[in-house]
Amino acid sequence: MADTSGMLRYGARVVEPPDETTGDEDLSFAVFSLTHAECGDDVLEVRIGERILLEWCMACAAMQVFGPYER
Repeated sequence: MADTSGMLRYGARVVEPPDETTGDEDLSFAVFSLTHAECGDDVLEVRIGERILLEWCMACAAMQVFGPYER
């Protein structure tokens, strides 16, 4: 059974896409992964559908969703 009451305390923020793109790939996934590399087994990665990835660091209470920006 999922512990949904415990999950409610984790805040997820939506990151708006930049107005202008430089042609470079978005590095936010790499930044999140490297920032939480020391957390080890406390980082959970969940694929949601074909194009969305959720990263959750239980040790730092941080959650971020990665996927393509659609305008």
